Amino acid sequence: MDSPPPRHHSATVAFEEANGSEGETMKKHSSKHNPLSSTDVELCTTICVDLAKQVFQLAGEDASGRVIYEDRIKSRQAFHDFLLKLPPTVTVLMECGPGAQAWARLLQGKGNAVRILPAQRVADHRSGAKNDRNDALAILRAGRDTSIAAVPIKSTTALAVQALHRIRRGSIKRHTAIGNQIRGLLLEHGVSMPQGDAAISKHVPRAVEDASLPLPDLLRELLDELLTDWQSLAERIAGLSRRLETTAKEDAVAQRLSTIRGVGPIIATAIVAKETEPSRFASGRMYAAFFGIVPDQHSSGNKIRLGRMSKRGDGYIRSLMIQGAHAVLSQLKPDSDQPDDRRLSRWLSRLGRKEAAIRLANRNLRIIWALLKSNKVYQRKPNSNSEAAMSL
Repeated sequence: MDSPPPRHHSATVAFEEANGSEGETMKKHSSKHNPLSSTDVELCTTICVDLAKQVFQLAGEDASGRVIYEDRIKSRQAFHDFLLKLPPTVTVLMECGPGAQAWARLLQGKGNAVRILPAQRVADHRSGAKNDRNDALAILRAGRDTSIAAVPIKSTTALAVQALHRIRRGSIKRHTAIGNQIRGLLLEHGVSMPQGDAAISKHVPRAVEDASLPLPDLLRELLDELLTDWQSLAERIAGLSRRLETTAKEDAVAQRLSTIRGVGPIIATAIVAKETEPSRFASGRMYAAFFGIVPDQHSSGNKIRLGRMSKRGDGYIRSLMIQGAHAVLSQLKPDSDQPDDRRLSRWLSRLGRKEAAIRLANRNLRIIWALLKSNKVYQRKPNSNSEAAMSL
């Protein structure tokens, strides 16, 4: 008696037949790297790279937008040699990520046009599963999208200042986290304290040394260690802030931006390090929208619906601008006769402190755009005409 055929035999055969060509295609694309031939160099007008630490997925297209080249390089040295062999007529596209700035500067040095595209905009053009090959093809499609603005290729000095900002921001986060941890540990034993760094500096040493409080000895030792770390981070943050102040004094653009109310050396150096060209924005309103300090839109047809703040763009600079605006509002004198102060007082009474701070941050970004474009210094004119001219 013949044995019955295996279950799903017909389905398995059909799957293999249907995916035979696809398997050959995947095998072709996973082949080892071969150097570009002279024909490939002449036909490729644009080559994109999906960057990683050791693996680099490549895709190239001709002038008609047809993909004619795909490859995969599995070492940094081989990728470096590949870039050096590219003719200067080839445009290279990359996705924003670690290492993109260094590779872009290398290509710029040899005369190639380079564009670094935002990762979130590239993801909108991805088709199919998330893998290196589809990511490379998505970069090619995103490169044809004229609405996508490339990320500026920064100088080494700008990257160093940006690193200073990132280290300071990370130190502030750890400093805040340790302070909250200290408060939580003490609150578990019935010890509470007011908000603020001054309260931690004052009350935690007292709580550790106060024998009348029901705190175990182990917890006292841990709190003393946490307090030491917290104080060390505070000193580090102060030192990093002083470095930013020194950097701002040495930069002419940062000095001009610091003349705006609510813009200090930290904000000024962050704007300069971003190296965003003001010429790519048609107006100061577009520049402010680039940082997300505008209402989000949910409009259709003739109905215009404005929601909450869009929060697009650089969240770090946006938070700094709002913090600077809050600092201006906290020092506002209600009896001042300055046009700026009277305008801010009207915003406070009509909109509240938070919305007034957001509106002031938006206005300051528009002024920053004007100063970056005109190379002028911001000057307040305390007269009635300036109040009408400077109103939003």
